[in-house]
Amino acid sequence: MGATVRAARQLIADTATLPGTPFAEEVMRAVNGAVGFDGYYLFAVDPITQLRCTMYAENGLQVATRRLILNETVEQDFNRYTELIRRPGHVGVLAFRAAPEPRSPRLHEILRPQGFRSELRLVLVDGGRYWGALSLFRDERRHPFTDVDAEVAADLAGSLCTAVRRHQVRRTSGEPVPAAAGVVLVGRDGEFLSVSPEAKTWLGYLRSDGLNFDDVTRVVHEVAQAARAGRPDALCRVRTQDGRWLVLSGSRSAVAPVEVAVVIQPANVQQVLPAFAAWSGLSHRESEVLGLVADGLAAKQIARRLDLSVLTVNDHLRSTYRKTGVTGRDELLALTS
Repeated sequence: MGATVRAARQLIADTATLPGTPFAEEVMRAVNGAVGFDGYYLFAVDPITQLRCTMYAENGLQVATRRLILNETVEQDFNRYTELIRRPGHVGVLAFRAAPEPRSPRLHEILRPQGFRSELRLVLVDGGRYWGALSLFRDERRHPFTDVDAEVAADLAGSLCTAVRRHQVRRTSGEPVPAAAGVVLVGRDGEFLSVSPEAKTWLGYLRSDGLNFDDVTRVVHEVAQAARAGRPDALCRVRTQDGRWLVLSGSRSAVAPVEVAVVIQPANVQQVLPAFAAWSGLSHRESEVLGLVADGLAAKQIARRLDLSVLTVNDHLRSTYRKTGVTGRDELLALTS
């Protein structure tokens, strides 16, 4: 078992620089070698707002996103992601393997009609911060997930956290493209009342193999839900499949029947930086220096602004270059735009 986990960790570590779908395929091939499954969801969250920003799937749940969100936020059920964040080990199994069967809407109303007998959920937490999660499914042909499977999955959590974080800040060949903002108007019950053509285009850039359009709209639903709850940070930074940065932001509407308007548009550097710094593991001071670099300030100007020596500023820059895998300012700023 130890050798299998070590091999999976190494395979996962080699994936971060791959583009979207190949990244997910290689990561999940490694996971499958350690914990067999028949379907999965893998997603990352914006580390500042903890709203979903990237998702990959294969043979996932053909269930409306609104139904899944209801189960996750309203219904009483087992292993909700918010619960697993607080649970030691951050992992849980839900399965048909004991009598009486657990009273779970997700198991009986969502998983079972899809042909799945069990689910293993692993929330990716590292350094006290939530980075994303993995859900694995097994159908009737396999034995349900066990506590041993959960332990093996938990042993992969550190490698998965690292891969998910590095993947968000990978280098890409995608070029920023000027484009108009898109708007999704959301009603009281979460129904999409209107999706502008521009919003449809941007959401299309988030699709990967295994995801349908409804799956992709999960990012919109979560932003809308945050806005509905009155959160001032109802936004998330999203990287498209070709490497461009978008920002989704939600605001409440006073015009019925619209309850929330979610705007989707290209993100500017200052919008990207907080999440980029977290994914890259930058210190507070390195983040401050990076923000001023993005504003176009030279090292001497940054030193005066932060009351530091130029030598210290350059030390922070070298550390930032090392953490982000670049060699200079231009490459660094290219990653954030």
